[in-house]
Amino acid sequence: MTPFPGLPVTVMSSHIDMFGHVNHTRYLEFMEWARFAWAAHHGVPLPELIRDQGIGPAIIRANLTFRRECRLGDTLLVTARATRARRSIGHVHQDITDTRTGDLVCEGDLTFVMLD
Repeated sequence: MTPFPGLPVTVMSSHIDMFGHVNHTRYLEFMEWARFAWAAHHGVPLPELIRDQGIGPAIIRANLTFRRECRLGDTLLVTARATRARRSIGHVHQDITDTRTGDLVCEGDLTFVMLD
């Protein structure tokens, strides 16, 4: 199985809050996009799974640590990797890295369940 290379994201004006940096809720959105890409990379296209079988993931816990701010035009790489799974509960670790500096800007440990 080839490792997931990550999902590149460019910070756009709609991601910016009144303080001029990425709003904290957008990091969760970036992570969601990367989880869908990660699942597809590993042969599990979530939109098709949800549409065809009525099964899909729901986040039940998200623990994020913000390391530094991101601003308009920054290019980020969002990664995802499974850390453990048991029956219908899974755990994923995600990192968001600034591709210009290599700095870790946000990391998260998320727990999800599969719902039908």
